[in-house]
Order: sequence, then C-alpha cells, then structure tokens
Amino acid sequence: MNAAIKIAKWLITVVTVLLLTVYFVRAFDSRRMPQLGPEHRIEFDSEFEASREDETDWAAYLAIEEALAAELKDKIDSDARPESLADRYSENSLTYPDNYASNWNRSYEMSVPSPRGVAVLLHGLTDSPYSMLSTAQTLAGAGYNVVAPRMPGHGFAVGGLIQARWEDWTAAVRIAVRRAMTRAGSDQSLLLVGYSNGGLMAVDYALRCDEVEELPCPDGLVLLSPAIAVNRAAMVLNLHAAVSWIPYFERFQFLSVLPEIDPFKFTSFPKRAAWEIYRVSRRMHKELAQPAEAAKLPPILTFQSAVDNTVTARAIVTTLYKNLPANGSELVVYDINRNSTLLYLMKQRPADIAGYFESLAPLNFGVTVLKSRSEAGTEIDAVKLAAEQMQPEIVQTSLKWPPGIFSLSHIAIPFRPDDEVYGDGSAIRAGNPGITLGALAPRGEQGVLLLSPAYFMRARYNPFAGFQANHLAAWLNKL
Repeated sequence: MNAAIKIAKWLITVVTVLLLTVYFVRAFDSRRMPQLGPEHRIEFDSEFEASREDETDWAAYLAIEEALAAELKDKIDSDARPESLADRYSENSLTYPDNYASNWNRSYEMSVPSPRGVAVLLHGLTDSPYSMLSTAQTLAGAGYNVVAPRMPGHGFAVGGLIQARWEDWTAAVRIAVRRAMTRAGSDQSLLLVGYSNGGLMAVDYALRCDEVEELPCPDGLVLLSPAIAVNRAAMVLNLHAAVSWIPYFERFQFLSVLPEIDPFKFTSFPKRAAWEIYRVSRRMHKELAQPAEAAKLPPILTFQSAVDNTVTARAIVTTLYKNLPANGSELVVYDINRNSTLLYLMKQRPADIAGYFESLAPLNFGVTVLKSRSEAGTEIDAVKLAAEQMQPEIVQTSLKWPPGIFSLSHIAIPFRPDDEVYGDGSAIRAGNPGITLGALAPRGEQGVLLLSPAYFMRARYNPFAGFQANHLAAWLNKL
C-alpha cells in the first residue's frame, strides 16, 4: 500500500512538473509575438455590461457606442500611429472605418414598407455588424425590418474583447430583441440570424427565451457557420491569467498579435474571448441534451462549409440538428471543389458529404449539399435530401467553382463576391478604392510578412452568395 501511494505521489509530481514546464514554455514563447499596441491594451470605461441591462434601451445602447468612439480617439492617437495605409486606427489609412460610406462597426437598423416580420442579426467573434450587412439586405428585400446590434467588446479596439463576458453578449441580444419588438412587423414574425458566435447566441436565446416574461421566442433561426461546438482547447485558454497580468507576460493574453489592417474585424485574437464562447457552448449543450428543451426550438436554416477550421462543423448535426423536432428545419452544406487536380493536392480526401447524410436517412430535417458534378469539371449539382425521405434528388445548377478556389471557409459564408472589403476585387468604392482583403495575394519570400500566407489564402467571400440569398428567401416563404 505504501509503495502504491509513493508511486501515485511520484506520478502526480511528474505530471505537475511537466504541465508547469509546458505552461511556462508557452508563456515565454508568447514574448516572440509582436509588441502590443494601445489597441491591445485599451480599457474602455463606457462599454456596456450586463449589469446595466435594465437601464439600457436601444437609444442608450447607441449612446454607449458614441461614448466608445470618443474614448477610442482619446486613447489611441491617430497622429502617433506608424505611417501605414493599412492601419485601421490612422485617419489617412485606406482601412480607417470612418473613411467608408458608413462605419459598420456600430449597431444599425434597416426599415422596409409593409414588413412581414422583424429580424435580429448577430455577428461573430472579433467581427462587427458589417459581417451581417449582405444578409441584412437580403432580409430587407424579403420584407423584414432589421436590427443588427454590435456585441460588447467589438467594433472599436481588440482590447475590448479582454473585458467582454458572455453575459454581456446575451444581454445585448435581449436589448436588440426588445428594440425589434417596437418595430412594425413584430406582431407577425421574429427571426434571429447568427453568424459564427452569433449563431451560438441565437440558439442560446431561443433555448432560454421563455425565462424572461416580456421577451418573445423566435419563429425561426438562420445560422451561418454557427459556433455550435468550439475546439476543446478553449477550455484551458483562460489559464493564461495566472501570469499574463505581469507586464513581462502580457502578450500571453493573446493567441495572436497581428497588425490591425481590417476595418471591420479584429486581426489579433485574445484568449479570453475564446474562453467566453466555450462557456456559452457548454451551457447550450446541456440544454440541447434535454429532449424537452430542444423541442422548443423553432425551424432552423443553416449554411455551412464542409471544411471549417474555426468550429466543429459535424457538431451542427450531432449536437443540434439530431435533437430538433420535425419542424421544417434545413441544413445547406457547401462541399469542397472535387476537381481531381485539387483533390490530389489535399492532405486527405474529405468524405462524401452527400453520402454521409444519405446513410443517416430518414432525417427530421432537410439537407441540401452543393457538390461537384464530377472530378473532371467545375460544374455543381444540388443534392437534396428531404426530411423523412430515403433517397436524394439531384438537381443540376448553373453554379460553377471559380478558378483557384478549392473550398469555402468559416469566414466566407456571409460575404458576396462584390463585397468591397472581403470580395473578389470586383467592387471599387468611388473616390477611394480602399483595400479589398479578399483579393489580396502578395508574392515574395516566405517568412517576411507578419501576416502568414494562410491569412491571404483563406477564402473570404462566398461565390455562391446568390444561391444562398435565393434559398434563404424561399425558406422564409415556408415559415
């Protein structure tokens, strides 16, 4: 017995030493990242917090954003920035948000005559309400009044995400829903639309909407690359806090520290934000595991890339859709480009997505997979498996894979090819061409740029955005 106790103590000591060694190696390694700037260190005094929900209506929320803008100018001196045409905090930069027709880092609304309903649009982590603009326009065209809130911690400086907590995000969702319920059409239909973390927030709201008496439950959800499940590594990311408060290790707060060149999305990524997503997803999973809770969810339409390096795409089926009632929900999946040349260059050939769903049939929900017609060309078919059916219908489309694109990505789903920031370069703003990040393809020697080749190679727009808009409009007509 004594020998067993000694061995157990020895093993515990060894494991503890190993874990501490790994921890401090990572902490010291973080010092190799670029120096933090004021945008990383900023602490906002005006930002919304959940404790202020009762005293904050939509007008007050917009006033908070005005105060944040003033704080940003006061705490980040544009004149002191390094000379760069790509620095979002330099007033003369091509990516300075206020140089655009509208600063889409802030909350906004859209109004239509004779609306058929209202829609609340929730953007993703490190993003801004700009990421919902194309979808907002589609919904407005379909007859919905739109409310698109900025989530706390977003839109102004990445340091704000170190302050933000998931409770602040869920409170902001409720404020936006209350605003939507004052708009015309709110007595007909309420739609929640979420991209990435916003998708997680939308599902979380739908599961808990009956907990607040005056709040309505949604009649439908639309999810774009939803963060239903995040990497399990997120559960330990907040461990940095043990030493990152020390100035020597302050960069340990971040997964990445990069130049902030994007006008409407943070390039750097603080670990705290990923930890907050994990906390929300964990509580959502507990709710979805209870059949009575999952049965409360309204019809859901999801658009998802088959390959996604940010969230676990399969969890959309295994965690969310398999628990849904038969209520008209549908999943649309963008498969990879299965041209034989591209397949040869891939690390491994991805599984047959359409075949996967056919093997699960019959399903309580419909599935549409956009799939290469053959490995010899770029034409695309829509493989449609209706709810409760065993065999799919194959519909030829006029869609084709554009040259050079082998798949979509997590971040590409909401954006049109003609998006002036993330598109293919076909849209140029009159008088100020700006920088179209989706079309950048710098060439040179490796290891020179602060931004990795992966940053530029990742697809930032959806070449099938027209199909997506039409599919969304048709699905709404069935609600």
